[in-house]
Amino acid sequence: MFWLGNFYLWYAVIGAAFVPLGLYFTALVKSVFVTNGTEHGPHAEQVGIVVMIYAWILSAIFIYPAYCVFGPSMWLKNFFLGYIAWYATLDRKTASSGKRFARWSRRLPFWRILAEYFPVRLHVSAKLDPSGNYLFGYHPHGVIGVGALLTFATEATGFYEAFPGLDLRLLTLSMNFKFPFTREVLMGLGINSVTKSSVETNLTRAPGASSRRRGWRRPLWASVAIVIGGASEALDARPGWATLTLARRKGFVKMALRTGASLVPVFAFGENDIFEQVENPEGGRLRNFQMYIKQLIGITPPAFYGRSLSRGMWRRIFGRKGVLPKREPIEVVVGNPIAVPKVVDPSNEIIDKYHALYTESLKELYELHRRQFHRLNRGGSSDDLLSDLLTRQGKLQNMQFK
Repeated sequence: MFWLGNFYLWYAVIGAAFVPLGLYFTALVKSVFVTNGTEHGPHAEQVGIVVMIYAWILSAIFIYPAYCVFGPSMWLKNFFLGYIAWYATLDRKTASSGKRFARWSRRLPFWRILAEYFPVRLHVSAKLDPSGNYLFGYHPHGVIGVGALLTFATEATGFYEAFPGLDLRLLTLSMNFKFPFTREVLMGLGINSVTKSSVETNLTRAPGASSRRRGWRRPLWASVAIVIGGASEALDARPGWATLTLARRKGFVKMALRTGASLVPVFAFGENDIFEQVENPEGGRLRNFQMYIKQLIGITPPAFYGRSLSRGMWRRIFGRKGVLPKREPIEVVVGNPIAVPKVVDPSNEIIDKYHALYTESLKELYELHRRQFHRLNRGGSSDDLLSDLLTRQGKLQNMQFK
């Protein structure tokens, strides 16, 4: 019903020109609903889930609003305009409060299928004391941060089984909560805006916060996860490289000190490998344009590409490049926690001290695991050309900071 409803809405907004494309996408997602029993069944199902998520994101941002405003129903138009007015005024702070979290949404089965597409796997260095609060720093951002989403905002990788008792909120750009419908899904998954007030609110919700499960109250220890490099780091996401925007990012350390939350470095090997990017050297026209857009709306538009949606003869005709992410393993390694004292008004000296400790811990985590999980040792994607792999030989380089 979901797919048929979306098909109709796209047809209603775009017209008959959408029908051939819609039928093609329907063929791609068919395996999600019909199991064919072949050896390609699981892969086809995973590709179908990726296509469905792409379709939903585009629908939520463009098609749903367009149909509400320009569609035939005046009631729907009034409802949509009222919804916009409500969340722009009365509900605009909810994205910073940690509220409207629906835990069941993290358990939906298609998250597991999506995680198996790459796959995304979790590796834990140490157990965490369930009586503490934590600020997880995720690196690198990658093009879209898929490892962070599947690890912290779903139960697809087993994160919440590895760390029982954590009530964690993944924080993302505030701009993402300005899109209607999409914001409700993000908050349902426990994703909040990455603002100062949001970090402080979410880190001071517990001890004291609790949830009812099977008739008894279980304490939930509030924590947050932040993709430290943010939108700027996305522009440096390239397969085989680990260029991190961290040297001047100290706000998260300050918030950890103000709340007494322990810092936990997390590195995702493979996050940068699922997409390629057009060359955009600093100072070049493309990079300058991307930074201008970032200053304008807070989001950078990476010029990226992945693998083709087509297979067989169609891939030979249309080429190997496309919008589908490459099937590269993403190994998410959670490091050891760094105990941080609670300092209401930390000085620059103490902020620099714990920023240096965090940076050193992240380096150690990377060096400890890079020989095991680096792309060249994982074999690369079957979609890579031999020339692509050869050009990356010797790029098992040290972590770089900006």
